[in-house]
Amino acid sequence: MPQIIDFEGQQHEFPDDFTPADIQRALASVPAQAAPTPAPAAPATPGLGAQNAAAAGRLYVTPEPPPQPIDRPASLLPSSVGGAVRDFTVGAQGVGKGLTDIVTGPFDLAAGAQNLVTGGINKLLGTNIAPAIPASKLVEKATSVLPGIDPATMSRSEKLAYDVNRFGTQAVGTGAMLAQRAPQVAEAATRSDTVVGRVLDHMARPYTEAPARTLVGDTIGGMGAGVAVNAADNFVPEHAVVGDTWPKAIANALAPVVGAIGANSLQGTAEGLAGLIRNIAGKSFGSASAPIPLNPNTRAPYSAADVDRAAAKIQASASGAPRALAQDIRENAAALARPTEEGASPLQSSAMPTSGLLSGDPGLLAAEQGARLKSAPDFIKRDQNVKAAAAERVEAMRDPGADLGAVMRRAAQAREERMGAAENDILQREDASRAVDQIRGDQGEPFGALANSEVKANASRRLDEALVDRTYIPARAEKNRLFDNAPGRSHELPADDIFGAIDRVRNQANGLAPGTMPEDFMRRLDALRPQMVDQAAGAPTTRPLGQNEPFENVVAYRQAEERALEENRMRMALGLPQVSEPIRWTPPVAAQENIGGPGTANGGDLADLRKFISPAIENAQRSGNYDLADNLQALKRAVNRTIEEAPGYAEANANYGQFADRFRPEPNDAMAKFTKAIDRGGQNADGELNRGLTPPGETAGRFLNSAENAATLPRALQGSPAMTAAETALRDYYRSSFATSALNADGTINPIRAIAWANSHADIMAQFPAIRSEFDNIVTQARRGEQLSAQAKADLEAARTARNATEAEVDRSVIGTLIREDPRDAATKILGGGYDSSRRLDEINALVRNDAQAQRGWKAAVSEVLADKVQGTRQVGETLEVQFARLAKEFKDNEALLAKTFSPEEMNNLRQAHKILSYFKEVEKRATVGSDTAEKLNIPGWAQLAVRHFKGDLAGGGLIKRFKLLLEQLPSNKQNADEIMHMAWFDPNVAAYLLERPVKNPNVPQYNIDLRRLIAAANASREN
Repeated sequence: MPQIIDFEGQQHEFPDDFTPADIQRALASVPAQAAPTPAPAAPATPGLGAQNAAAAGRLYVTPEPPPQPIDRPASLLPSSVGGAVRDFTVGAQGVGKGLTDIVTGPFDLAAGAQNLVTGGINKLLGTNIAPAIPASKLVEKATSVLPGIDPATMSRSEKLAYDVNRFGTQAVGTGAMLAQRAPQVAEAATRSDTVVGRVLDHMARPYTEAPARTLVGDTIGGMGAGVAVNAADNFVPEHAVVGDTWPKAIANALAPVVGAIGANSLQGTAEGLAGLIRNIAGKSFGSASAPIPLNPNTRAPYSAADVDRAAAKIQASASGAPRALAQDIRENAAALARPTEEGASPLQSSAMPTSGLLSGDPGLLAAEQGARLKSAPDFIKRDQNVKAAAAERVEAMRDPGADLGAVMRRAAQAREERMGAAENDILQREDASRAVDQIRGDQGEPFGALANSEVKANASRRLDEALVDRTYIPARAEKNRLFDNAPGRSHELPADDIFGAIDRVRNQANGLAPGTMPEDFMRRLDALRPQMVDQAAGAPTTRPLGQNEPFENVVAYRQAEERALEENRMRMALGLPQVSEPIRWTPPVAAQENIGGPGTANGGDLADLRKFISPAIENAQRSGNYDLADNLQALKRAVNRTIEEAPGYAEANANYGQFADRFRPEPNDAMAKFTKAIDRGGQNADGELNRGLTPPGETAGRFLNSAENAATLPRALQGSPAMTAAETALRDYYRSSFATSALNADGTINPIRAIAWANSHADIMAQFPAIRSEFDNIVTQARRGEQLSAQAKADLEAARTARNATEAEVDRSVIGTLIREDPRDAATKILGGGYDSSRRLDEINALVRNDAQAQRGWKAAVSEVLADKVQGTRQVGETLEVQFARLAKEFKDNEALLAKTFSPEEMNNLRQAHKILSYFKEVEKRATVGSDTAEKLNIPGWAQLAVRHFKGDLAGGGLIKRFKLLLEQLPSNKQNADEIMHMAWFDPNVAAYLLERPVKNPNVPQYNIDLRRLIAAANASREN
């Protein structure tokens, strides 16, 4: 329920949530009455004392004595150290209160809006809805226990400082937060998605242009609001005579606005006075800045106002940031006037592109276009100078003294070099081919005389001589000699095996049929067969000793034999002939006597018989009597065994074994057949061998027809003194055979036929390793020679093909092009485009790289073609005008090609011409040029409307027109500003200076009016 307070004879009613401090502050604001008149006694009413209040059922609060303010003199300086501390505390509390108001501001506004609604409802419906407590009040109540100075106890000057700091802090704090959001708002392309965001964007927008200036205005306005709020607290009562609390509520709402308006008005007045003083001083003592030339008419410097107006005008025309444009103009002008690239020449100031072109800014270009309409001759002359400078740089690329024919001569020389290398390669290949053919001819030359049958037959005869005459015949003679001179020829050899062989043959044949065995031969053998009869003892006899002769008879026979020998020795001593009669002796004991043959055969007879048996066997085989041949074979074996077992034939048999191993190891052996044929041939009347069946010219062919037959030759010739001669004859025989098979018609060896011949004779020649190795080398060399010959011919053909290809390639390449065409035509084709332009240019550069005259001629051709392509027909200066579009196209399409042709210095010169003309490309960005009506002093619209209303449209329009003309005739600095602007277009330094010159922006908000209203609303929400 409300609290009833009796104060200075009056009753005051406060809400029940008011704290004693609130009540004291409220009571302190009530003005004191000098001499209250006593009122007559009145009946007891609620609120007049504790008794009446208790009777009425209400709580009566006895207020504490209200705090009394301290009277301090209104001074800016503290009176003591304590006063300084108190002043600092007052200021700090004001700042803290301001920060608290910033934090609780949204909540206070919400509470104020709620109280406004509930108050209306209470008025309309008679309800008693309790008002909402602002958040700042709750914070104030919570912090009341903290040490500090109670605002109610502050003096008027302290309270004023407190309020100024409080509302100034609100303004600067809130404004600073909004200023931080300003860049985001300036860059945003769309509105915020939320309501709160849109509200904040709206409140932050005033800070987008010059946040510092606006924030200073907000701070001054906030301080003024504090002054006004302090005045309202001091001079507007809580309960007015008229309107009760409404005047106070209205004062709480309007005081911040009125105070801010007053403070900002004072700020504007002060700034205006300062500007006026500055302008007066500038006109009296100052002049235009150094970059601005003197007035050409008066030869006096322009005033700062003139420069400011020109700067404002040019900056207003710029669409980009003025300072950035000034930097661009300076850099672009410096790049042309003081180029750092080697080879680029400085551009004279009279040929410098205008400032609008240098800036590239559409706004400045549009402004410059307007100036061009007013002062066309000056701009035309400058443009011609610029284009003439570019044309001179392009024209400087030409080289009239260059010899274009040097390029063609260098191409012809390159063709000769290329073709000469190809021709030399062909000559080298031909020499190599001839050398290989010569080697092959030398290899086949020894075989040329051997490729005939006579050479082959002679080699066979020499082989036969070595084999037969110098090997076989001596070996056979030695064999026969040993047998003829063997001791066994005089020995009686047992013939039992021979008789047994005869008996076996007879038993197998059931008796000897006619023709089965030679009868005379058999009779001779049978006569040798012994027939034993008994012989009595003591009777003289001439029989030889028997095989089983008693010992006594043997002694008697030896004694008789000794006597016969002694008798012959005596006869020999006497010179008488020897007696060769059988020994006559008398056996002392009885024995058997052989009355038939002796049972033995003479070794010599058996040896001679063996000679007869072999031909007999062959004759029987030739006649088809194979039974006879078999019987003779059996008999021959028996005779051979008898002779082989005879001790007297040991040496002869050993030699025969070696002889047989060499010449007759077995009957079917080729050498055996050959030697037997020789033996059977016998000798003619002159003692020469009869070789009708074994002609010497066919001996080599007889043995070299198979590997088995060929193997008999090394065996037979082993150890022969004619071994070397035989091998030589064999080698010659094979060389003749090889020559007949493998030689080409040109005398060279055919490797294919040589390999085929070697393969067909491989097994045979394997018996003669030395000859085989020789012919393997011959075949290998022939094959290698054929390969080398084929490779040499292929290389020669490839060289000829390469020569033709080189000729065709040279004719198709830039060499052929430069020989057939003028270098300028070749340059035109290269600069005309094409996917292979870069490659062809690289070839030309490589061609002329080491020839200074040709290189100069090629550069001259390219520069002439380039100049013809980019120049027009209009004359600028002493040369033809260079069309920027054409030059730009050449740079776009062929800059890399040009960089390969010209030196870096020449390219820098050409690029400078391109850069100079590129500024004219910026003219295409120009905007529509407007009139200068906006720059003239205009008549407000309401004034024109009033004149037209009272005078009519025609008369009123005439009056307005005449008034405008009158205004234009009034003195102004517009002409001077236009002159400065005109100079700026032709002087980059002036233009850059004007763009950088600080100019006051009249459109920059001096303060944030929305922030002012927000502070007022928050204050009303707290105090009402």
